[in-house]
Amino acid sequence: MKQGTSTNERFFIVVDGRVSRTVLIEIAKTILCNQNPLTGLFAAGKDTDHAWVRDNVYAIMAVWGLSLSYKKHLDQMENWTKCYELEQSVVKTMRGLLTCMMKQVKKVEKFKSTLSRDDALHAKYSSVTGNTAVGDNEWGHLQLDATSLYLLMLGEMTSSGLHIVYTLDEVDFVQNLVFYIEQSYMIPDYGIWERGDKTNHGYPELNSSSVGMAKAALEAMNELDLFGSNGGPRSIIHVSSDYIYWCHSVLKSMLPRESFSKETDASLLSIISYPAFSIEDLDLVTETKTGIISKLQGRYGLSRFLRDGHKTPLENASRLHYDPHELKQFERIECEWPLFFCYLILDGLFHENDNQVALYCGLLEECIIKDPEGVQNIPELYAVPGDRVEAEKRDPHSTNRIPMGRIPHMWGQSLFILAMLVKEGFLAPGELDPLNRRLITEPKPEGFVQVCVLTDSDVIQSKLASVGIHIQQIKDLELIQVRSVQEKNERLGLTGRPSFDMGPFSTSKLYTICGRTLAFTPSFMDQNTFYLASDIDYIIDRFRTYMSFLNRNWNNITGRPVVVFILRSDLIDVDPIPKNVIQTLKKIKVGYTNGVRVQMGKLEDFINTSCVTSLDFVFREDDDEDPEDKLMELLQSSSDFNQMSNFLSYQNIDYRYQKRYRIKKLAQIRGAVKRSYSYSHHASDGTIAQNILNSNIADDQDDQNDTNVLNHIRVDEHTLSTSNRRDNLLRDKEVHDIIALLPHASSIHDQADILHYLCMNKGIEFEFEHNGHHVTVRDLIQELYNRACKQRVWWCVRHSAGMLGMQNQSIAQSLIAILAQQKQLTIGLPPAPREHVLTSPMTVEQLYNTIVAATGNDPTMVMLTQEILVFLHTFISTEPQLFAGMIRIRVGLIVQVMLGELKRTLQSSDEDTTDHLLNLSPYEIKCLLHIILSGKEFGITEHSTKPAPEFADLSKQERDMRIIRNEIKEASTKKLSVHLNWGDHPSEDDDDDVGKHGQWIRRRRLDGALNRVPVRFYGQVWQTLEKCKGIKIADYILYNSLTQEMTQEEIKFALRVEEALNRVPFTEYRQLIVEACVILTSIALGDTRFHWDEIISIEDIVSTANEIFLRDQRASGGDATKCCASGNPCGSAAGICLHFYDSAPSGRFGTINYFLRALLKILRVDETTVCSIS
Repeated sequence: MKQGTSTNERFFIVVDGRVSRTVLIEIAKTILCNQNPLTGLFAAGKDTDHAWVRDNVYAIMAVWGLSLSYKKHLDQMENWTKCYELEQSVVKTMRGLLTCMMKQVKKVEKFKSTLSRDDALHAKYSSVTGNTAVGDNEWGHLQLDATSLYLLMLGEMTSSGLHIVYTLDEVDFVQNLVFYIEQSYMIPDYGIWERGDKTNHGYPELNSSSVGMAKAALEAMNELDLFGSNGGPRSIIHVSSDYIYWCHSVLKSMLPRESFSKETDASLLSIISYPAFSIEDLDLVTETKTGIISKLQGRYGLSRFLRDGHKTPLENASRLHYDPHELKQFERIECEWPLFFCYLILDGLFHENDNQVALYCGLLEECIIKDPEGVQNIPELYAVPGDRVEAEKRDPHSTNRIPMGRIPHMWGQSLFILAMLVKEGFLAPGELDPLNRRLITEPKPEGFVQVCVLTDSDVIQSKLASVGIHIQQIKDLELIQVRSVQEKNERLGLTGRPSFDMGPFSTSKLYTICGRTLAFTPSFMDQNTFYLASDIDYIIDRFRTYMSFLNRNWNNITGRPVVVFILRSDLIDVDPIPKNVIQTLKKIKVGYTNGVRVQMGKLEDFINTSCVTSLDFVFREDDDEDPEDKLMELLQSSSDFNQMSNFLSYQNIDYRYQKRYRIKKLAQIRGAVKRSYSYSHHASDGTIAQNILNSNIADDQDDQNDTNVLNHIRVDEHTLSTSNRRDNLLRDKEVHDIIALLPHASSIHDQADILHYLCMNKGIEFEFEHNGHHVTVRDLIQELYNRACKQRVWWCVRHSAGMLGMQNQSIAQSLIAILAQQKQLTIGLPPAPREHVLTSPMTVEQLYNTIVAATGNDPTMVMLTQEILVFLHTFISTEPQLFAGMIRIRVGLIVQVMLGELKRTLQSSDEDTTDHLLNLSPYEIKCLLHIILSGKEFGITEHSTKPAPEFADLSKQERDMRIIRNEIKEASTKKLSVHLNWGDHPSEDDDDDVGKHGQWIRRRRLDGALNRVPVRFYGQVWQTLEKCKGIKIADYILYNSLTQEMTQEEIKFALRVEEALNRVPFTEYRQLIVEACVILTSIALGDTRFHWDEIISIEDIVSTANEIFLRDQRASGGDATKCCASGNPCGSAAGICLHFYDSAPSGRFGTINYFLRALLKILRVDETTVCSIS
């Protein structure tokens, strides 16, 4: 027995006159005996000096719990002594871990910018020296849950009264550890089991358990004073509420899954209950726990995850990884870990569920191993004996298992002791949770949002006052732009938080610094960064969404949110002020808008009720700069508004050139912008033809000739106008004549064409003299951009913004929001490599460059793509049901759908359709996207064509476009129903405005372009694969072996099916493939006897169904006799008759009927012997 053990054995607790020595002896002999006296760390066993961060934190938690028990009974001097001794053991371990991590301070600093697994803190250290135990590349060190667990328990222990952090240098390091884990919501790691993907090939993946633990740690550390009652502003830890929200959002979308390769995992118990308590949604907690227990629980504990081969008798111990086909053999013989019974006991104790506590205490009792001295030991795991594998597979949980691994397992032993301390009354659950995280699921009182409306115009202020709305002016307040908070330490080589754009939670707080109160404006109102803020309709809509978002997600934050909304004179027309602005402000004044309670007032009225944060800590004692001077510098730098130049409108006309010559030159340049669009006017690529949705098929042949609307992206990175020979000829000539045309170009169109030509041939930094001023092309494009924003000329806004290389700083967060919902995103049009698949987060710069490459360097399309990403982010956050049935969102096809819908409605040419789309405002693009995602019909109807006074002097095309714009806005605001099942019938309302002819082909093209599939589609395909040799789609075979590699609900399997479907080049044909798959799965799963030893080709089913359809059409004289049924192919996608595409699923001539008959024919079954189809 090690020295010191006998001392620990003398510890005892006095509770109501009773003496308990059992817990103390168990801690001494199972945990404290392994603590190194120098470093305070716990080695994993007597045969190694490796000390895991996670295991050490869990191990010391029992000692901390015991010290808390003593602290309750300090009426005896001996208890004071024992309490102090135990507390110092806890401090020793926590400080030992802190020291180990501080030795790797360079890694912390580097990881913040690279997020690379090569720069991660080590997961384990030497318990003897505190140095690294293995090399950087010799272990899966990136385990964010371990670092997060340390910070979480540091917060809990500090709140309980322990002093673990001693110096400001250590405070700065802990602050940077917070920065280290802040972006856990987007960082794939190796997770709690140190293996990432369950095949253990070293592929990290995003894990719910890591994200959940990081969220808990961030919440625990937020505004925590590491010096306790002796601290001050410099010892407080600061956490951005926006990062907490992102962890919350990602975690909520991932659960009840653990990761792409694990449909559930027992480690999730640690985040839905003690110690993390990360989930506010009680229903989600219940769903996750139920899934874990039903899928993983056994007699001796819980399996870590399905098909876990660790220490099973069939595992090949000579290698760490598994071959994919091996995983199936581990099914039903996974090792069971008793430690998860301890988690479930603690969960029952915290939630006062006596039945759950009794159940799992009884189960755990069968797992405990007692040593000769009667000490209870929790083994690491129980495994199936090698000679009982087949019996266990036949009858799960029937075999008596044998203990393996570490005995005791300190992690499980510690949780067992904690559970017993609480169960026996030595501790109350709340004492283990001084931060009250266990109350996270308690219902919160309804809050409301505080709104302060400001303006920079006396006219706007007076006009609003005339209708009873009183607002303040900006000049009366001090507003600064969004700034990031730093916590740097030059002595440690730490630079603080990497610069980032603060989100809605950070900008909805008030801040005090040097005695001043500062307010932040929402980032979506910043006109200097992107043009969306120049569209008043979008700003008003975003403002309403913003308030609703804050009201819904403002959880666990002291004070109420305050939103500063600015009405700028250059944003809205004052004569008159737009109706939607006045209506929105009136609703806010009343106190209720968009389902949100709001309070309108002055900023000074909200100081006492808002969340106010002090920023005084940014001024360190060792700073040379005077705090007042530094503050004034911040205020001045944020108040500089862009001054619009006036070079283009300044006319100093040079009459050296004759008018005829000028006209000729302008004619050569004119149209350069249009020619730069990344769409050709001819169908030059058959692989993506037919993707535009044309519902008007009265003349089948003519309709097919008109389906290819600007659908080919060119990937030429050197020029945007290679499709036009005139531009090529001009490129070699002097530009002096072109520059001389600028004073004569009075229209925005001509100015845009000239500047585009100069930019393409001389570069954007080309400098020349214009009207007596030395200017660059960039200067003039910037002026053109400002003018276009002011005049709302949106095609020019997008094009000039694209030439300036504008980046929307929120696109990276948009990508994260989409990925967080278990979706993938593609940029560009298929096929690869033009279509870029995005499966992991990117920086703004990386994502922007990807968009540029995918769009063929078309500046207008680059901007439109960024808009769509921002809008997708909004919709997936507020209306996730719009994306049901989608696993991959394809932006390129969405743009094609937009063009097709406008072309179908306006009956316009390809060129005009593109012009119409690019002339839509950002808000109108957002509404159109919403209509497409929801499947709502819109168009020019009889009631919408009634003459209106404001349309009287417009041409038919302009009048139709005005009507369409109104229809788009109105349709988008209606309550929309999303057609999630291909077999759904449209409602009667859907048929009011659009005839049934062409309705189903449009539906299929929409769902095909959106990659939408029915509910449980992928799982049913998995089950069908178990009954056949394979399924073939577009020359891609999904083999039966996939069921051995992946479980039914793995996202990895869904992505494999999606990979096959995405090889289908035509959207409507893709949807028929999906429908045929549904029929196949229905037959396969509906008959337990079904089994097919061949590969089933889905395309054969579709083509056979088409043949049967044409045969019936000839027999009945149907519409198809005008084309395919009479031997005159209609030229539709994949050789399938257009009328078959336009058939409803049900009915005598429905696609379900024909798919079923085709499948029976392929399976060589006589349909007359099966059923009668009518």
